[in-house]
Amino acid sequence: MKKILFSLSLLAMGHAYAEDTITVYAAASLTNVLAELDQKYEKKNNIKIKTSYAGSSTLAKQIEAGAPANLFISADEQWMNYLQDKKLINPKNRKNLLGNRLVLISPKNQNIPFKMTPSFDPTTAFKGKLCTGDTKSVPVGKYAKQALTSLQWWEKIQPRLVQAEDVRVALNFVARGECNVGIVYLTDAAISPDVKVIAEFPLNTHTPIVYPMGMVKPTPETVKFYQYLQSNEAKTIFKKYGFSVLN
Repeated sequence: MKKILFSLSLLAMGHAYAEDTITVYAAASLTNVLAELDQKYEKKNNIKIKTSYAGSSTLAKQIEAGAPANLFISADEQWMNYLQDKKLINPKNRKNLLGNRLVLISPKNQNIPFKMTPSFDPTTAFKGKLCTGDTKSVPVGKYAKQALTSLQWWEKIQPRLVQAEDVRVALNFVARGECNVGIVYLTDAAISPDVKVIAEFPLNTHTPIVYPMGMVKPTPETVKFYQYLQSNEAKTIFKKYGFSVLN
């Protein structure tokens, strides 16, 4: 009888834990800022937040396949639209949360001059490879292709392009010197002591960088965390990491 009661108590504990856990799927560029926000929220609310970081395309496909996400934060609107079209996100449970900037980076110890004009030939400015996200699926890569095309650099740069699975992989390639130049978000460049920003892409060279947030499974605890990420405290922390907060 004691064994049965013990087993039932374990089941009850497991059920309670499952209910008191929020699973967040978030774009890789949000890794550092969400780690801080998660920690603050967990302490105040006695709840566990499990966060999975990857390229937005990878996460959206995982959610489509049935991954147990409560909340999804994408680095572009396309992948949120994808899930909304699949009836996995209700438009009422969705909000454009953050903005960002697209930048060129190099290893800290290199001096690579760039002029952000169509008349400039980027292939003469550096040797080696340029890293960014996959230009067909990863948001930073798609923004990068738009910007390179707008500046009439795409055909020149394409043969030297290394396309990574997410923005943090591209950042690390540059930080380790495996790529001489990278295209990442301004917030990613800010968290690495091994890279420097050499130029910002003009805003008119790519579509606005928008991070939409959507609830996949809007449990009461998920709704509270969704609202917390729009609070003044969260906005202050997002800004600290270099994100712009969208109204």
